Amino acid sequence: MKNRYDAIVIGAGPAGLACSAELADKGLQVAIVDEQATPGGQIYRNITKASARQHTILGKDYTDGMDVIDTFKKAAPDYLPQARIWQAESNGDVFLSHGGASRKISADYLVLATGAMERPVPFPGWTLPGVMTCGGMSNLFKDSSLSPVEPVVLAGSGPLLWLIAEHLFTLDAPVKAILDTTPLGQIFPAMKHLPMALQRFGYMMKGVKMIADVHITAMKRKVPIHRNVTDLRAVGKDRLESVKARCGSKEISFEATTLLVNEGIIPNTSLLRQVGVDHTWDPVQRFWHPDVSEEGRTNFPNVFVAGDGQFVHGAKSAEYKGQLTGLTIAKELHRLSDAEYEEQAAPVRENLKQELLPRPFIDALYAPRETLYTMSDSTIVCRCEGVTAGRIRDLVQDGYTDHNEIKAIIRCGMGPCQGRMCGSAVLELIVETSGIPPYKARPHRLRPPIKPVSLQELANAKLGETDES
Repeated sequence: MKNRYDAIVIGAGPAGLACSAELADKGLQVAIVDEQATPGGQIYRNITKASARQHTILGKDYTDGMDVIDTFKKAAPDYLPQARIWQAESNGDVFLSHGGASRKISADYLVLATGAMERPVPFPGWTLPGVMTCGGMSNLFKDSSLSPVEPVVLAGSGPLLWLIAEHLFTLDAPVKAILDTTPLGQIFPAMKHLPMALQRFGYMMKGVKMIADVHITAMKRKVPIHRNVTDLRAVGKDRLESVKARCGSKEISFEATTLLVNEGIIPNTSLLRQVGVDHTWDPVQRFWHPDVSEEGRTNFPNVFVAGDGQFVHGAKSAEYKGQLTGLTIAKELHRLSDAEYEEQAAPVRENLKQELLPRPFIDALYAPRETLYTMSDSTIVCRCEGVTAGRIRDLVQDGYTDHNEIKAIIRCGMGPCQGRMCGSAVLELIVETSGIPPYKARPHRLRPPIKPVSLQELANAKLGETDES
């Protein structure tokens, strides 16, 4: 791997793979850097090594990811897996750790294809061993074919909840209950978007069939499905022992050693914030996302954001966004004329437009409920530093309404995760306690290193050296 490139793409999910392939195909020098050992991102995790059984369980949408992998391999950009990015700058400098040493690489253009992450939502007992996200469970199966063999409860809202339920039923996992936290009333604001969504009738019916199949299997196996669930709690001393919640006026409880939760997907913006990309607030899905053009252009002329890091729209949309970003950079580097660019970009834009038709309906139906971050004062919010919701509320009541001030006082967001796990909750607590609109609250600022880096890695830094291996 060289030290200097035309473009560096960070993230080897569908967006990063598609973008780097477009750039390499146009004869540009491009590097793609990723934390995982194999390309595919979270959605296509371990796809190149997955067994036939894994492909069968995960389904056609997973297997179809081999198309973007094959295109990427044919284009053959420089690929650096298992590399941890801990700093990036708008001038194109990227600092990373790989193989026990840190190094710097640079480029004229920087593409941040950091993807998405599950929305972290604190609730009583969420730090107990045995409590994990639905996506975490999916990753364990993709990587190692692991699935629960002891009682498991699924809880949350959104398509991923039903997808993981479908997978667990196929794996004959001992599912004890499915707790859907989606408020029943959310169907009404979503209905205005249904006509547009039905233009992708096959896509919509695929989702309906998945949920229907889960209900049919649950009925056969006598697994209860509770809707409009609130007040979720994980109970146990040293590890999870039971899951409690409320369904209407009824208290429900299930013995379980695993609780899988999901409350939606949000853009993974940590590196984007550290670089200095401008963000804007989405009032429906209640998350900050980068303020970018359709091509992924940011407030920096040489920094682009591609894929679900722009806004969460799914794997195929991410791939099209990555293609569009790659074509745009290729045009700016004079590898495409204006006419060639329009000819190649037009079908990508049309594919993206079609792919996005159902999203307003899905986003409205599974919008975060108003009580999502309603939690007791004793609930741990910052797992790294052990900071409770009550401690944060006390500071807000004292007039501290800036997450960065709160972090400086009680270290909330200063641990190894750098606020990735607590940032959303702290913002919501500030909004709840102060009455400040979320779009006026100052978002969490990240400083490098945004991932842990050891002194030994810094001591072994390869600055200015070229690794040709």
